[in-house]
Amino acid sequence: MSHRSRLEGAVMDRGGLPRRLPAVPVPAAGEAFASWLTRAAADWQLSPGEAAQAIGLERRRGVSVTAPLFFGVVLTERSLVRAAAATGLGARVLREMQLSRYASSVLDFSGLNLTSEASLSRLGHREWALFTSSRACPKCLAERPVWPLWWRLGIAAVCPVHRVLLVDTCRRCRIRLGQGYAGRPRGLLTRRGELDLKRCNNRRPAGRRRKPGLCDQKLAALPTTPVPSALVALQQRVLDIADGSGQPRVVDCTVAPAEFFAGLRFTAALARLAATYEDLAAGAELPDALANAFAADQQGRRAARRGGAGTQLRASPPSAAHAAAVLAVTAPVLFAPDRDTCREVLTLWMGRAVAWRRTQGKSDPLRSVPRPPCLEPLIRSITPPTSRIAGALAARPEPVRAFTADHLPHLVDADDYAELIAPHLPGTAPVSGRRLATLALGRLAGASSWQHAAAATAMDSRKAARVTNTLVQRITAPDAFWAAIEQVADRLVGRSLVNYAFRRRALAGLTAVPHAVLYPVCRPLEHDVTLQRRRHAAAWIWQHFTGGDVREAPAYEPVLWAPTSTGSVREGWRRFAAWIPGTVSMQLISFGRELLHPDAGGT
Repeated sequence: MSHRSRLEGAVMDRGGLPRRLPAVPVPAAGEAFASWLTRAAADWQLSPGEAAQAIGLERRRGVSVTAPLFFGVVLTERSLVRAAAATGLGARVLREMQLSRYASSVLDFSGLNLTSEASLSRLGHREWALFTSSRACPKCLAERPVWPLWWRLGIAAVCPVHRVLLVDTCRRCRIRLGQGYAGRPRGLLTRRGELDLKRCNNRRPAGRRRKPGLCDQKLAALPTTPVPSALVALQQRVLDIADGSGQPRVVDCTVAPAEFFAGLRFTAALARLAATYEDLAAGAELPDALANAFAADQQGRRAARRGGAGTQLRASPPSAAHAAAVLAVTAPVLFAPDRDTCREVLTLWMGRAVAWRRTQGKSDPLRSVPRPPCLEPLIRSITPPTSRIAGALAARPEPVRAFTADHLPHLVDADDYAELIAPHLPGTAPVSGRRLATLALGRLAGASSWQHAAAATAMDSRKAARVTNTLVQRITAPDAFWAAIEQVADRLVGRSLVNYAFRRRALAGLTAVPHAVLYPVCRPLEHDVTLQRRRHAAAWIWQHFTGGDVREAPAYEPVLWAPTSTGSVREGWRRFAAWIPGTVSMQLISFGRELLHPDAGGT
């Protein structure tokens, strides 16, 4: 009986495990799981998809092609037990072939949920790894068809053995190496026939004069680019840290591998934002093609208007050439001989980053990139202590204010904003501008930062950060802006102060106006008192008395409206606000005053 017939006839034993398979290839040291499975499939004269089925890998539900769960990333417990039983390989050997091997160094697998495939997508956008493809050294593959696991890391750039740049895509099918299909990967190939491990084997789509099939590009014939010895040494040094060889150091600090790579990612993000072509040239003698790849990525990110995962500063290097440039440009920081040298580079880049943001009027793109503890003291010491807006406030005589943060609504008066503040915030949505004006009033009331102003006014910290990070960059005349804010403050005091903090607390539980309150004024108008109308009325009261964004009203908590869409709820509010007649509004104001109990501290 042939190997194929034996494997095709394999069934589960009574314990629910696959039967032991014959002639199982031994994994090479450092080999990726996909590489080993492909070699095993060739030996068994099966497709990779059939081989995955034979060793019992758990499959995605509802997928017509063979698509093992978390293939090459991590083995589920069920897949691990089955694969060990079918192959005779130990659990440690099988785990060492997965990307999860680097979870304590290069990669951070926190948030990966083995019961949810969606968690893998989030991991793929965040981590520096190739989850569905691989880079490769054609010279290595010419010697033997083994694909090392480290080729799938985002830092994979150079082959230390042959001193050439790794290859990303096949020149014939134009698909990333090892991806299998063009576009979004759909699982393992299931085409029968003997695999030629010396060829690309990606699923080539049909062309004008060509039938679909496997790409027959010889991997050994893919062109390579020689790289200088300094870059080879740098790649090997980083790979040793990834594999746990030795104790990595950043400047004069001994750090764990995970902290080293956090430092690499932060430094790479800063370099993407602020490094110049001259900085690249000062690195590991980068060839022009590699420096150009970094510069092109930098320019494309700056030119992108809509953002997206590919434009994030923390994104994985998109190619081997870019990864090589990242290694070279970050080395002067990570491997600086002393703190002064490291500080010099960081100071230069941080200064450029601040200047560029001010020129472009954009928020800080580094805010989402975690700062590594090993670099935090240096970064903090060189970061400008204040923005030009806060600096202008500090330079003004400290006013004596008769109000506190408790007297501030989340949105300043609409007319005050349009008349006094809007001219300083061109192109700004009124709601966002009014929110920023409230935070500015909070600064006048004594808050030492925008974050403290948000906390003092009990404002949503994420919304506060969004407007301060973005809108303050649009203010071209800081002194005039603060003068306008002071005028708003004078008007606020002149109207007599209101304890908005008390009102927000008192109305925090108002999710629907009682039926008995609305019925006497809605019945004469021939309007039914529905639950939806009661909730819209509650939101109207909350907005009227708190001066807040109606979208944040307690009545609009999503759980109250499920499964109604947010768009439908907002359209309902728009219609209610446009309809509400005087008799209804007066009734709601009267009811709101009853809820507030002015004698208890609110006005």
